[in-house]
Amino acid sequence: MDLTYFYTFKEVAKSGSYTKTGEELGYAQSSVTTQIKKLEEHYHTVLFERVGRRMCLTQSGEQLLHYVNQIVSLVEEAEIQLTKGTNLRGTLKVGTVESLAAYFLTPYIKSLKEPNPDMKILLESGLCQHLRDGVIEGKFDAALLLDQLQESPELMTIPIREEELVMVSSPNHPLRNRTEVMLKDLSEETIIFTEEGCSYRIMFENALRTEGVQTKSKISFSSLEAIKQCVADDLGIAILPKIAVQRELKANVIRQLPFQHESIKVFTQLVYHKKKWISPIMAQLIELLNTNGTSEQKVVTK
Repeated sequence: MDLTYFYTFKEVAKSGSYTKTGEELGYAQSSVTTQIKKLEEHYHTVLFERVGRRMCLTQSGEQLLHYVNQIVSLVEEAEIQLTKGTNLRGTLKVGTVESLAAYFLTPYIKSLKEPNPDMKILLESGLCQHLRDGVIEGKFDAALLLDQLQESPELMTIPIREEELVMVSSPNHPLRNRTEVMLKDLSEETIIFTEEGCSYRIMFENALRTEGVQTKSKISFSSLEAIKQCVADDLGIAILPKIAVQRELKANVIRQLPFQHESIKVFTQLVYHKKKWISPIMAQLIELLNTNGTSEQKVVTK
């Protein structure tokens, strides 16, 4: 069996389109169709079915994808293991949340790429729960989360540092003069939330619910930049990672309010599957995070 067919099959499963697969891999659509047909003939089964405008995996296709992921992973592992020298090759797939991708991870990716220009590093952002599931299912080699420290029988967790969350408002907000802001002080406020499923949004909402605080109204955005702009425009207040608002705080575009709550704490942490083979490039990423992480507690790979 030509391994090229497996890579094509994976891309169709990902994109749901023969046309997009051809564009991504540099094939004509007819070539993609032929490769999938040859796989179906080889396994004597239908691998895809059209649902609306998308090509979706059949049950047999789902089963084959499970094995193809393992085959491709082993092929990439062999390539890395057999590559000697400083310029590593292969692909490292990392899932992370938007704030860490934008304000934390970039220097580490640069440090990985400089000595390894042929290495492909794929980043994908998402919610922590989806990222954890992606690691367990083999979609990601690792995920960098912003959440409570993870405990799972399937995952290895490397804590990097506790990430400071801050409550922010416009510079002229009435709460700016308080020496301390309590949850009960938010009953007449509009809260600007991150998207549903965000770890610190869940913690914040749970804290409000526990103390019986009903806020005036709420706005929800998936974009951190949109949230910061709304705060600056005095449309409400928000809780965000401090790393995401440092520039705006320094420029006095927004203001940090004196708020803390013991139940609203998150940690930057790397997770990967306990059965995952640690490739040289992934080992380098772990070493960089261990060396440069600013957690007060020593970071240890167990």
